[in-house]
Amino acid sequence: MRTWNVVVQRGVMIELGQVQEVSEELARCAALCKFGIVPGDGPVPQDLDGHGPRGILEDEDFSVYPA
Repeated sequence: MRTWNVVVQRGVMIELGQVQEVSEELARCAALCKFGIVPGDGPVPQDLDGHGPRGILEDEDFSVYPA
């Protein structure tokens, strides 16, 4: 098991947090499960720096990399 950092790019890199998985592919799946935002699914947590929602929006590019 490895720890992976999850980031999204919105003009600046926003670090969302970490997931634990054995491969990059599974880490991407875990990131979507943990940080994915479904439209109409309740209130969306906002980033403290004003860079939009604190999560991964539909069709948004994101990355995972080893911690």
